[in-house]
Amino acid sequence: MKNLFIIMLFFAFVACSHKQHNSNRENISFEENDSLLITYYCGSIDTNVAIRCEKLAAKQKRHPRNEYSYVMGNDKLEPFPVELIDTFIVDSTVTKKIIRLLDNNVKADDFDEDARMYVTIKKSSGSNDYLCFDQFPYRVKYNGQSYTMDKELLFLLRYYSGYYSWFDKNDLDWFEELKDTVLYQKVLEQIKMNKWNSSNAMKNLVPKKSPSS
Repeated sequence: MKNLFIIMLFFAFVACSHKQHNSNRENISFEENDSLLITYYCGSIDTNVAIRCEKLAAKQKRHPRNEYSYVMGNDKLEPFPVELIDTFIVDSTVTKKIIRLLDNNVKADDFDEDARMYVTIKKSSGSNDYLCFDQFPYRVKYNGQSYTMDKELLFLLRYYSGYYSWFDKNDLDWFEELKDTVLYQKVLEQIKMNKWNSSNAMKNLVPKKSPSS
């Protein structure tokens, strides 16, 4: 069971690392269009020390690979991927809508963040904006200041980056933007598809029996 657990976690790392890289690159010309760079921890994670926005921003600059933790197995420590990180560039048609929705922000009370997602908005003008999402999905820092963001903007960022797909259905109540039943159903389909892809990829890890002679 321990080996199976480690294999499943390893697959989650591989899937999270490669799932979106090819699907969201259309319609992007870095010189002419705005673009988004999104880095996040996959799923619900617990940390002993709060993750500052600056730390996640630094990881994004390195185009991070997965970080490892260790469990005891076979009387020794064995590594497995526990904090899954991925980076995405989304289609420019979505990017334009997100940038427009940024204007609907509302100043909020300050908070000490425990970051889960970091977004760099690269504009064709040469300027950048930054969004940092807290472990509580409705808390956001925009260029270092605390804001409440447009719910459609939150949905677009999380949906097109694949962020929702790493949560269980029971976790979706955390997300204020998913009170909209249409958006909620779209996310359920994304979660279902992610699990289907994971299940089929796991089958490929099982050695096939050689045909009987």
